[in-house]
Formats: sequence, C-alpha cells, structure tokens
Amino acid sequence: MNLVEINSGLRERILSGEERVGLFVFGGKYLWIIDWSEHFNLNHMKNIDALCQDENLMRYLPAGKSVETYRMEVIQRYRGSLPTLTADLFPRYRDSESAKVATTDMLRREFFHEDTGLYAELSKQMEAELSFNAPMEEELVQLRMRLFSKLPKFYINYDRKIFMHMVHGRSYESAALDGWWAAEGDFEHMIPTSQRYWVRDASEDFWAVTSFKNC
Repeated sequence: MNLVEINSGLRERILSGEERVGLFVFGGKYLWIIDWSEHFNLNHMKNIDALCQDENLMRYLPAGKSVETYRMEVIQRYRGSLPTLTADLFPRYRDSESAKVATTDMLRREFFHEDTGLYAELSKQMEAELSFNAPMEEELVQLRMRLFSKLPKFYINYDRKIFMHMVHGRSYESAALDGWWAAEGDFEHMIPTSQRYWVRDASEDFWAVTSFKNC
C-alpha cells in the first residue's frame, strides 16, 4: 500500500517501536516500508513451529483445541497469511494494507519536521560527546532518541539475499530465509546516498544517533 502521509498515529507507533522503517531491495529497486516490527520476520514459520513444539503450550490452549488447529490459526492471522516471505510472495506483501510504502522524500520530511533549531545543536553535541565524552543536554538526549526511532531498523535485500537489523536484544536474524546471510548490525554502508533521508547536508548526518547505547 502506498502511503499518502505519515499521520500522528503512525508517528507515535514509530516512536514507540511498535512499527519500524525498513529498506527492501527487490528487482533492482529500493522500497521503504513501514510496518509492525514483527512483520519484518522473513520466515516466521520457524517461530510458529518452535512455539507449537513447546511442551507447555497445551496448558494455555482452550479446552478441546488441538495444537494443529492453533498452528493454522496463527498462520492465517500473521501478516495476511504470509508467514514465509519469499521473493515470489513479496509483491503480495508489498501491496497489502499492512505494508506502508513510503518515499525517501516523505521520510526526510518526517525526520526533520520537528526541527525548531535544535537539530544543529544536537549534531554539535553528539560530536562533542563522541569525541570528548562531553555530556549532552537532557532535552537533546530526548531528541536524539526520537530521531533514532525514525531511522531504518531493517535492511532486506532480495537480490543478494541479505537480511540485517538494528533492533537490540531481538534475534530477527534467526528467522531469516534459508540460504540468506543474516545478522544484527549497522547497515548504513549498504544504503545508497540517494536514499539516506537522515542527511540534510555535509555537516548534518544524523546516523550518528545510532552510536549511543541508550537509544
């Protein structure tokens, strides 16, 4: 689904981490997609099968419901019945209501729309802390954390079979498709300059917010 605008409700879900931004490379094109964080699992069947093999599952199921019935219900509910997101199925996901396709310009406007003059100061203070361990003002720490939420957390390249994420404490890489290279880590180097919506000019590149542990 092509996104018309990022409204206040979607903005808050991005800031809270309920929904995330991801860059997909598919058929030689770049696609920014905003979706629920869990929907970036490419092979959720691995998670579903692991859950259904848990010997403690039966105690939580309603009386009379079998594990297989529960398994089918979970499959049908997840991402529009697309638990495994292969290249063949990706166009169906891309066109669904869940996957909100945004443009680079739209994400750039969203990233900088809060700027009332603080972004330049944030950039300076981030440099000072990273270089000299100079403490940042609390107001700018809060802004830094908001900007971190707006950065992409997933890089999914169907053309090269690469999956990367930057969601600390989550093992999304364990649910990658078979034959893919998958890892948690910084993927900025994989993103073309033309797609880097967090860069305003040569002196303000806000990817630096990823360098702080409390984001």
